[in-house]
Amino acid sequence: MKIGFVVSFFDFRNDVRRVITEVAQQHQVTIFGRPENKEEILRHLPAGVEFRLINEKKGGWWNNLWIKLYILFRQIPESRHNFFLMELFKASLATDAAVLKKNHQILAWVRRLPKIISYDFYLNRLQYRAQTDLKGIDQFVCFTAIADDFLMARLVHENHPVKVYVYSWDHACKHTCFSSRATYVCWNERIREDLIHLQHVSSSRASVVGASQFAYIHEYRKVAAQLPRTYDFPYVYVGCAIGVVDLVRDEVSVVKQVAETLQRARPDLKLVVRPYPVQGNWELYAPLRSLPNVVMDDGFRTLDLSVKDSHILEKFEKIAHADAFFHMGTTMGLEACFTDTPSFMLDFGYTSTDGLSLYGFIHQYQNDRHLIELAPQNDVRSTEQLADIFKNLPSPTYRALNRLVQSQYQIKSFKEFANDLIAV
Repeated sequence: MKIGFVVSFFDFRNDVRRVITEVAQQHQVTIFGRPENKEEILRHLPAGVEFRLINEKKGGWWNNLWIKLYILFRQIPESRHNFFLMELFKASLATDAAVLKKNHQILAWVRRLPKIISYDFYLNRLQYRAQTDLKGIDQFVCFTAIADDFLMARLVHENHPVKVYVYSWDHACKHTCFSSRATYVCWNERIREDLIHLQHVSSSRASVVGASQFAYIHEYRKVAAQLPRTYDFPYVYVGCAIGVVDLVRDEVSVVKQVAETLQRARPDLKLVVRPYPVQGNWELYAPLRSLPNVVMDDGFRTLDLSVKDSHILEKFEKIAHADAFFHMGTTMGLEACFTDTPSFMLDFGYTSTDGLSLYGFIHQYQNDRHLIELAPQNDVRSTEQLADIFKNLPSPTYRALNRLVQSQYQIKSFKEFANDLIAV
């Protein structure tokens, strides 16, 4: 069988490259990517895999009109708060003041306008070039968010078999690119429920395959006993997760409070801090480097957003040997639950609960539903509570979350995941 993978963020998604490599052992594989992503795709192209450019985007007043109408009137997920929160985050990434103002104006209109245009309705209105070479492809596999709406419009219009892997635990609650003519595969049953409830995807078109990212957990478990310890001192681990510059400063302020509280409550422990890989300016973490009990875990950055597999396994080793893992909303907080290390949400340090705030980032839909609600005792609401936690880290109550999370997921190897992804 010939499988076509439609990709984006190809340098950042190490696990996608591993899955494609496994699929290529059993099938012919072609990767489809947009011209602006060609260089990064070719730099990481697995051996024996073909690359084809996507050439579907078409200009003109008609498409420009529907693109603008869809932005303003698109249907959004039932998790409205999370959708608008993420749109606000994206709008705030602009560095030009005029662009930033325009982004916020558009978002203000979107809040008020009716949500009447479905993704399928939008795809049906797009005019595409029909210039992408689709010859010989038996099955297309896409990833959320969809890499190219024009290609998607062609695929569903021409009735090509399209499968979409819901790549992250937060995609069902923040994206809008879900078509009734595709089939969807999810991490676990609870995320499948999110997809059905939040996006109104038919239950018959949604199934569970597993999480490709968690295949690294499978690999870590096989080699854990042989991996050397990175740090020869006792420590707790913090994973940073914010890409918006203004909020990074707030995040750093909270981590500084964690370090100071740790110094008072447990001076025998160090605080190891991992910068957010996608944050382009690691100088924002500079205030932490001067703290006496902080060690920066920042040796994994490469040419682009890719991370070496050895560094990913090292990440799990660092989590597993930590006395605790702390975060403000990152997949690492979920990953930590597959070790014996208790995972805690840092839920303090904000002055506002509205708009672009730490509170909004922490209380995203996926964090509330898949972590905080499962184990409220692991939601740290103050430095006083944090100090108590530091003094009682061995308490079994803090590891209840680990057991609950582990019961909800099936950890598969990359080969098992790849086989199931194609077969489902």
